[in-house]
Amino acid sequence: MFKRILNVLNTFEVYVGALCMGIMITLLFAQVISRYVFNRAISWSEEVALIFFVLSIYFGSAAAVRRSQHLRLELILSKCGKKGKNLLLVTGNLVFFFFNCIILTGLYAITTRLHTFNTRSSITNFPRWIIYATVMFLFVLTNIRLIQDIYAKIKIIKNIPVENEQENQPAEETTE
Repeated sequence: MFKRILNVLNTFEVYVGALCMGIMITLLFAQVISRYVFNRAISWSEEVALIFFVLSIYFGSAAAVRRSQHLRLELILSKCGKKGKNLLLVTGNLVFFFFNCIILTGLYAITTRLHTFNTRSSITNFPRWIIYATVMFLFVLTNIRLIQDIYAKIKIIKNIPVENEQENQPAEETTE
């Protein structure tokens, strides 16, 4: 039971991201049908669909980190040994982590400003700071996934034996 709950928590960004994408597609489909069949547009559907599109992107980003599916240069990684490959992956994750931290500081400033001035979206009148706070949460979630991946890669690096270690040791003498 605990393992199943842990599995859901480890993959929930995939499910929520897919749900956001499904809602977006449904809204856009309803917009097309209402516009071309009933000659009436749903005024708020594009704005809400855009919000769900953005959310699905950031949920997908966190899921890609968790599954190690972000873009990278496999050509360079394939030329390295196991230890070198994992060191490059850790370095890339650290750069990604610090980039996210820089983005988070800017997002925090924007979110607090939107909250202070009570800025709302134009059509739905929804508070914009909630949308930006959700994106901030997703950046934090991505950083948590990056830390998990860095930790796992460091454990792998520590357990990989040094290459050619046996070649550097003196050969054992046999006496018969």
